[in-house]
Amino acid sequence: MLVAEERAMATESDGKKFKVTVFLIKDGYDKIGDFIAVKDFKTVVVKTVGKEVGTLIYKGGFQSKPGWVSIFDGIQGFDSKGIWNQSSKAILVVKHDGKWFCFTFGYARHLIDELAYERNFGLIVSLNLGDPVGMKSIDKANVGHVSLRSREQATREIALNNFEFNDDIDLLRSVTAKLPKQKDEDQETVSGRDSVTINTTVTVDAFEDIAKRLYTAFRSTSYKKRYPWLGKIKEERDKQTIEALDTALVEKVVKGEFEKIWLAIPELVVWEDIKGFALKFRSEGAAEKAGPVLYQDLDIEEWRNVAKIGDDLTADRLKYKKIFVYWEDGRDPSHWSAYRCLNAEIDLAKKKYILNDGDWYKIEAGFVQEVNDFYNSVADSKIQLPPYGTSTEPKYLRAVAAGNAAYALMDRKEIMIGGGRSRVEFCDLYSNASEIIHVKKYGGANLLSHLFSQTLVSGECFLHDAAFRMEVNKHLPQGFKFSNSKDQPTAKDFEVCIAIMSKVKGPLELPFFSKVSLKHAVRSLRNLGYKVTKLKIPQ
Repeated sequence: MLVAEERAMATESDGKKFKVTVFLIKDGYDKIGDFIAVKDFKTVVVKTVGKEVGTLIYKGGFQSKPGWVSIFDGIQGFDSKGIWNQSSKAILVVKHDGKWFCFTFGYARHLIDELAYERNFGLIVSLNLGDPVGMKSIDKANVGHVSLRSREQATREIALNNFEFNDDIDLLRSVTAKLPKQKDEDQETVSGRDSVTINTTVTVDAFEDIAKRLYTAFRSTSYKKRYPWLGKIKEERDKQTIEALDTALVEKVVKGEFEKIWLAIPELVVWEDIKGFALKFRSEGAAEKAGPVLYQDLDIEEWRNVAKIGDDLTADRLKYKKIFVYWEDGRDPSHWSAYRCLNAEIDLAKKKYILNDGDWYKIEAGFVQEVNDFYNSVADSKIQLPPYGTSTEPKYLRAVAAGNAAYALMDRKEIMIGGGRSRVEFCDLYSNASEIIHVKKYGGANLLSHLFSQTLVSGECFLHDAAFRMEVNKHLPQGFKFSNSKDQPTAKDFEVCIAIMSKVKGPLELPFFSKVSLKHAVRSLRNLGYKVTKLKIPQ
């Protein structure tokens, strides 16, 4: 390791603004090598006048000089020319108040152990530092579709509550905001989720001050007062509880009990950039062999088979197993820990926990009670449908319609909406008693939430879109057609029934996140005037 001499000279970076990205390392990591793979990298201890700044770890990379290189010009032992090629990366590790801070440059973030850094560090810092009315964009995940993520951008700075964000069904993943304007200074921008990126003036002398500023913001609880709904779901940090949750998770994975466990990509990606996913990586010595099998989606049963999950599985082995993503542009594949890709709902000691993005979250008891109370308020339908036996959903629906003249089959009869940009089914079965029945076989939260979403969209279109009603009428057989599809119907004259095919004995029970999605759909349908019921179709 080289040690740079004390640095007092000015560089071309002095007074310039840069976007710096910072990770905060969790407690329990004593040395840099515990959380960064430094093999084959050059290291330089960076000093400035009178003190040590940190350790710079870097490797060559770009065909042209990266802008951030100028920050370290003049540091003895730093080879700025050798860093010019295609995948340059560097990390400056700074210690403040006993905490490690990693300032990453280029493609360096994947060098940090993904289990070592604080989750939501960037989100908390951004919410605390950002102007409450200076939000520029948000990333969110739907709790019913944990794998469904979206980004909303505003044309000007606005408050968080002005975005299309429902704190019952959306999880806030990251924000970008302007900081309050300081006198005679340009406004800074901050954004983040796990890491925080801040556009600010950067010199070698400034790194420790930046770390101090960000850590102060991370420890502040101001965001809880501004956004109290963020407390509905809290990260679980008790080591013994996490170990118990991991044990319960491993047992279910080994047994293949996946009703409340599924795989999802842990980061927001551009799907057009992805060539495919690999569930195992070709070894270095197998260059002459065919490449890895690529899948277009992540299926937990397929992963369980390919990963050869056995009775010897542990939580540590889950964290060691990788899922790879291959890119269309030919860049090196990225990877995530299988543990980080797993999403699960586990009940432990009468409390409900969610595994999401490698961390466990405890759901606030009041929120659990609120959701369960609403679920129980949804009346059970008096509609009587036969057991489904071994039939698939389409086969079952055809059999019901063929065997009972009171029902018209509407399954897979999709109707264009939104100017032809998308399609939706009116329902699966429509009865001569004006019952709009949506049927789905029990599955994970993703599948059921799709059903609830379709139910809501269908109900809205039926009530407000005459063209939609006319198309529905074309598919309905004689005896079921609407007498007047042009005039708006009266919603209270119709029952919207959400029917779930389930082999589980007892009353209908759904995953917690599915109940949350159901709450949103039912409440919206009730506001439109519909009678809404639920129904269990037994095996």
